[in-house]
Amino acid sequence: MSVSLETLERIKAQLKQARDQGSAVKLDLYTHLTEVFNRIMLHHPYDAYDKFEEISHLVKQTHLKIKDPKFDHEVNGIQHEQANPQKEAWIQKCKNLLKEVIEGVPKEERALLSKDKTFVIPNVMEEARIFEWAGVSFGEEETYKLSKAMKRLALLSGATRLRFWGKIYGIQKDYWVIEGVLDQAEEERSHWSHERRGEGVNKLVYWVNESLLEDWIQLPDATPAHIRAARLIKHVVTGNLNATIDSNPPFPGKERHFLRAQIARITHATSIIPKGLLEIDEETGKEKYAEEFNVPGTEELKALEIWGHQHQQILQAGRVTHALDPAIPEEGKEEALAGITEKDPQVDRFRAINEDAAVTGLPAGLETGFSWISKVCGDTQPYNQMPPKEGTTSYGVNVLRSLRWPGAVTVAQNGRFANIYVGYGLKKGDNCFNPIEPPEIQRDPTDQVEMPEPTPLVAPEQLPEPDTEADKKKAEGAEGEE
Repeated sequence: MSVSLETLERIKAQLKQARDQGSAVKLDLYTHLTEVFNRIMLHHPYDAYDKFEEISHLVKQTHLKIKDPKFDHEVNGIQHEQANPQKEAWIQKCKNLLKEVIEGVPKEERALLSKDKTFVIPNVMEEARIFEWAGVSFGEEETYKLSKAMKRLALLSGATRLRFWGKIYGIQKDYWVIEGVLDQAEEERSHWSHERRGEGVNKLVYWVNESLLEDWIQLPDATPAHIRAARLIKHVVTGNLNATIDSNPPFPGKERHFLRAQIARITHATSIIPKGLLEIDEETGKEKYAEEFNVPGTEELKALEIWGHQHQQILQAGRVTHALDPAIPEEGKEEALAGITEKDPQVDRFRAINEDAAVTGLPAGLETGFSWISKVCGDTQPYNQMPPKEGTTSYGVNVLRSLRWPGAVTVAQNGRFANIYVGYGLKKGDNCFNPIEPPEIQRDPTDQVEMPEPTPLVAPEQLPEPDTEADKKKAEGAEGEE
């Protein structure tokens, strides 16, 4: 029996009429049958007769739609669609970092950044291997990206020496911190008490960022006012350099100033080296490496008196050296300086760490009488070195931790040593004043309903009770008449 084309189109249109089955998805018989036959052809070509009702029931439950496959020219014509633009951007930034492509710089100008440019960067991967003995690790992927990010920073900033300083945890975001030496001229000092770039607390420059894929941000130079104020408060950074510091007493600056002050305090207190490695040049007054210095062995480095501070201690004035107000007359400067030095004396530049004030308030059994703890990890067995080298070597790792600044760690192995800080930037024993929240204001009580006074001062007038039955009847009669 033949059927005309018009009849087929009419039947097809009737089958496509949507049927409301009480669900959010409205179905039609044509789509349903198409889906059932698709499943039969794909999965049940040999038992379709037995599975027809079951397949139809499953299709009604799942409402799964199968589209007809497109032709090859249609598939090839579809342009690439980004399912997740943020993910694509992250992947592109990773590629640029690993390939050492500097974003925002034209390709023809990239060669100019590295032309006649020399800088010193430590082997970050090797240092990370030693830090693992102290329990400090960021993973191989982050460490490799860190080494690439430091190289990018050296090209863009013009620094001559860089070092990975550490990481400071924040409430919302964390800060990666890079320490370096920048020979570029600084801006004009805003106050006479500020130390110049390359001197004192501003001897080194610091860069931070929240992600190794982003650009590095140079922190402002530290000032005595910020360092003095940072000593009076305890504050956990948020991860926003422009955030306001809510503290008591108030901090005179933003979070970037507080972060720079804390980095200066941590650096001058926890950056340690073997004693005798550095010395002061008598002619220039600057530090230099000692010509005759032998790195102590693993067992010798275990003693605290072998280690000394690398940087000068920060005075109570917020500087490493005292400065006088230019307004003081010349004849009175010597006397004024002597008075300031007596109240706030300087200490030895490379003082041993066992001379630091002991940390108190530790749990029972952990009181050491010092502010550092030292131990040796790994294989401490001495081995003979391969010729032509002489003597023995050890693969043990010296690990020193600061109790005053939890998170500051120094490691040493086979003549190499490195410092790092990973923590919240809080010093143990610092002043911590947080005002107590005032109590909640009580609500007004509910007004009570007024009641008659149970014991009034003036008794109400009452009629005398009748003495006889006759009087009672008269009183009742009078009340009835009323």
